[in-house]
Amino acid sequence: MTGGGGKQWINGETITGIALVFLALLFIWAATMNAVWARILLADYLILAIGVGFIVLGIITTRRTNRTHSEEGPYA
Repeated sequence: MTGGGGKQWINGETITGIALVFLALLFIWAATMNAVWARILLADYLILAIGVGFIVLGIITTRRTNRTHSEEGPYA
């Protein structure tokens, strides 16, 4: 997402997490409408948790990528 080597604001993990959270919320909404979808509600919450995990991983990765050399220290 950076054209000239500047700071990175979003990465693939964050995009994946957002997509999974959206998909899980869509599935949870479908479970309120249909009995078949309601039977797999536990899997929907698992997809939601995985999506949140990807978002957190993406944030951590972005923060590590955007560090300046002075923040990393001499041995990092």
